[in-house]
Amino acid sequence: MLQIHTTQRLDQVESGLRASAERHGGSVLAVSHTGHLLSGEPAAGNPDAVTFTLCFSDLYAPILRADIRFAALLPSRIAVWAKGESVFLEAVSPRECCRLLQRPEIESVALPLENTLRAVMEEAAHHPPLAEAGHRATEDMVNMRAALPQRIDCHGTKVEELAGTGVHDAQGG
Repeated sequence: MLQIHTTQRLDQVESGLRASAERHGGSVLAVSHTGHLLSGEPAAGNPDAVTFTLCFSDLYAPILRADIRFAALLPSRIAVWAKGESVFLEAVSPRECCRLLQRPEIESVALPLENTLRAVMEEAAHHPPLAEAGHRATEDMVNMRAALPQRIDCHGTKVEELAGTGVHDAQGG
C-alpha cells in the first residue's frame, strides 16, 4: 500500500487531489463518501473516509497491454481517511498488483503509474488547498444532485417560456 500522512483536514484534501491529478495528466472521475457507510457517526469514534477514483488513461494502456487482467484493478482509487486528528491518503500499489496477478516481471510497466500516484498523493497532502492557493471552483466540482431539471413538454417548449404575462395579466411590470 502507498500511504501518506497529511496535516490537512479531510475536507481540504479534495481540491488538492483534483489539481494534482490534472497536473499529472489525470482526472478525478468520482468521489464517494465511504465513511458514511459505517454505522454511527464519525464523531462517535468511527473513522471517516472519502474515496477518490482517478483516471490516468495514458498510464493504463501499457499496463493493460501487458496483462488485461489489470482491468479488474483499474481505475486507481485513493482513500482519504481520518482517525482522530490524523488524516491519511492511501492507495493500492500497482507493483503489488503485479505480484497479486503473479506477474512480477511486468512491475517495470506498472512503475510509472505507481510513481504518479505517489506524486499526486504527496502534492495533495503537502500543498495548500485550492481556496488558500487563490483558485476558484470549476464546473466539474458542481454537485448536481439537488438540481431541478428543465420542464419541457413533448413539443420541446420549455414550461418557463410559456409563463409570463398573458392576456389576463396587467400590461407592464
